[in-house]
Amino acid sequence: MSPSRSFRPIACLVLLVLPFAACNKEDPALIQQREQQRAQIAKLEGELNLLTEKLRNPPEDKREELLRVKAKSELLKKEVGELEASIAGLETQKKDLEDEMSDYQRKYPLR
Repeated sequence: MSPSRSFRPIACLVLLVLPFAACNKEDPALIQQREQQRAQIAKLEGELNLLTEKLRNPPEDKREELLRVKAKSELLKKEVGELEASIAGLETQKKDLEDEMSDYQRKYPLR
């Protein structure tokens, strides 16, 4: 074995180990950024879990109930209109009766 042949594997090993040895001391800014990213990931995962849960249990469809309420509202509006017309008719009838009563009292005064 020649000295250059045994030197090659050792040189390759040193070249492979050197970058890993340099990584032991990390930059504090990078550590802080990594922690912020982890916190952001945790927050987003929580939001994703909430949205997933909402998709599993969607809110009840209220369209039919809304249509029923609108129909009932229209019916009640119609009924109110009819009652107001009836009241107006009764007020006219009352005024006519009061006028008739006044005429009768003038014709036949109490003695």
